[in-house]
Amino acid sequence: MSPETQNPDAPLPGWKTSAAAAISCVSIAGMSFGLGLPLLAFNLEFMTGLGIIIGLNALMAALSTILIAPFAPAILARVPTRPFLIACLAYTAFSFVAYKLFPSVPVWMALRFTSGAAVALLFVASETWIIQLAPEKMRGRVLGIYSMVLGAGFGLGGLTVAVLGVRGWAPFLAGAVLCLIAILPLLLPGPDLQISKTTANNFRAMMTTIFKAPRIMVAALVFGAVETSAMHFGPIWAYRSGYGETNAQLLIAVGALGVILLQLPISWLGDYVDRYRLMLACAAAALIAPILLYFSGLTLSPAVYLIFFLYVGIIEGLYVLAMGIIGQKFKTAEMTNANAALVTMYGVGALFGPLLVGPLLDFINPDGALLGLLLIGLIYPLTALLRSLQQRG
Repeated sequence: MSPETQNPDAPLPGWKTSAAAAISCVSIAGMSFGLGLPLLAFNLEFMTGLGIIIGLNALMAALSTILIAPFAPAILARVPTRPFLIACLAYTAFSFVAYKLFPSVPVWMALRFTSGAAVALLFVASETWIIQLAPEKMRGRVLGIYSMVLGAGFGLGGLTVAVLGVRGWAPFLAGAVLCLIAILPLLLPGPDLQISKTTANNFRAMMTTIFKAPRIMVAALVFGAVETSAMHFGPIWAYRSGYGETNAQLLIAVGALGVILLQLPISWLGDYVDRYRLMLACAAAALIAPILLYFSGLTLSPAVYLIFFLYVGIIEGLYVLAMGIIGQKFKTAEMTNANAALVTMYGVGALFGPLLVGPLLDFINPDGALLGLLLIGLIYPLTALLRSLQQRG
């Protein structure tokens, strides 16, 4: 039965198994993603000492996301879901090994671009699959579970690299192994993702969703910019500020804990208060955090860890809440395009964030990174203000 004709109150047989497989797969993959951000950033810092190179490497993943995500519905409509996702995970596992085998900046740029495309397709497929499978009356709860488990996966990836360090083979092999483990849930039985070729080919429809829901799309953009920049450059900023390599790497751990521990209360609040207002509160926290980090860094205060914990954990809530609104705002047949739009906007943020923060880190060493994060933090509050003025007018 196609998702367009399926009764939302009559879920497909075996949907729980497939939903669990999709959630487990993307969450374990999220661990490798959370591990890879600081791992590559620190190694590029050791290789080049240039923030702009770190930013350009992050840009490669964002660029591939922007280029591939709009075409994800058409691709996924033409290939079997599970084998395709297995191929994406296998290639991402290979890329972790290749990073260590070929410590060359141009090679790393190419690997980051191609693996970024694989990860983007993985997320579009998994998120659409989860939303499509969950019955309408349970969709909010299923998305809440997904966001919490994904946040935990991302956070545990950051904790893994904090424990293993960023030097030697261990963290690279850990990233590869995590990608391979993520394949296992896909071997479970259950209904596959179903996408209409007519719907999937409508690229214009996907772009229309960006203008149909501008605030959640801007939220995804800001989240992509802050998450990518904070996890890449936050520890580098601390390292250059004088915290030392080990203490700077602790920021990875506390940021990861923030992601793990704060998603449950944010998701829970989203069920009881207006999600748009809650997104504005999360964005306000992201605006204040760089200022507090600056004053903590002046005295090398340990308060930097608490601030970074709250900063990374709260900004993650923007994406979680945006996904919840998509489940309410869009019909089942529109889900693939809506999720592709959300991932595309995340990629846009992940593209321009490092391009802004990386050069500022070098130009105003090291506090330019915080200035860049502050400027990014202004985007969502200004968008919400403009939207409010338009509605009043």
